[in-house]
Amino acid sequence: MKSTKGCFMYKTIFLTTSLLALTACSEQAQSDVYSCDNKLTATITSEDDENAKLLYNQQQYQLVRQQSASGVKYTNDDILFWTKGNEAMLIIDGNKHHCNMQ
Repeated sequence: MKSTKGCFMYKTIFLTTSLLALTACSEQAQSDVYSCDNKLTATITSEDDENAKLLYNQQQYQLVRQQSASGVKYTNDDILFWTKGNEAMLIIDGNKHHCNMQ
């Protein structure tokens, strides 16, 4: 005769393992912080495969990922934020800035 306690333990382990597997598959927002040549900080947070938020000079901007031959490029009508490795280029208000990941 099987023990009820043993059966409960196996169910608990199975449910816990299943929950951990599902959590690992869910998308997590990823943030990277860059120091730019104008002494300001740019924080880019990827919301999903297509969208990101840029926090720069105490303002937040919504950006959309664009196709690029190399690196990851996000834009909106006024801003370009393009990363490759630990470096980024930010063009905002007509000014170009070089940034390095912190």
